[in-house]
Amino acid sequence: MKIIKTIALIALILTLSSCMTANYTKPNHKDTKDNYSVTVHNDFDAVWKQLIQYSASTFFAIDNYEKDSGLITLSFGSSNPSDFITGGHWKASSPTINFDGDYVDYMAIHNNGSLSGKMNIVVTEISKNESAVKVNARYIFTTPTQRTQYAVVPGTTWSFDTGNCNTSVVSNPSSGTGNTRTICPTYKAENAIINAVK
Repeated sequence: MKIIKTIALIALILTLSSCMTANYTKPNHKDTKDNYSVTVHNDFDAVWKQLIQYSASTFFAIDNYEKDSGLITLSFGSSNPSDFITGGHWKASSPTINFDGDYVDYMAIHNNGSLSGKMNIVVTEISKNESAVKVNARYIFTTPTQRTQYAVVPGTTWSFDTGNCNTSVVSNPSSGTGNTRTICPTYKAENAIINAVK
């Protein structure tokens, strides 16, 4: 019985991979500190107040803030995760799918991919009229385990911080696309904070 299930699983994977044609280009990631660090010509109290007011009026949720240490912790998620992360370009077609766009969007639409993020903002006083703001986000993009009639296809998790990307092995890659996918930040979340205090 176990051999029959194994043969059925292999046949299913071969059938699915032969039915879909795909093309994958990994993201072109450029890390620049301008995306998440800035020096502003304003005093610490004014910058702190700006950040608290801005964060409270946006999609960010304030988890914690400690003025003495200059630390604000925010959390965020999105129904459009490709606003905040990119998986590069993915083009796929099959009898049931015709997709041309960001790999993150494909995973969100077709594999229930979801994004959760945490962000630390640190404000440091440089002088009476100058402050530094640094933003560091942690991104976690997850696709859940899927159960089919023939097999359990394990989910995948990409986890990375500002300035970095994460490459993970996927369990059922399309033929000719390799078995890894890379996801990087778009810096939209970090830029939103930096632009709020510039």
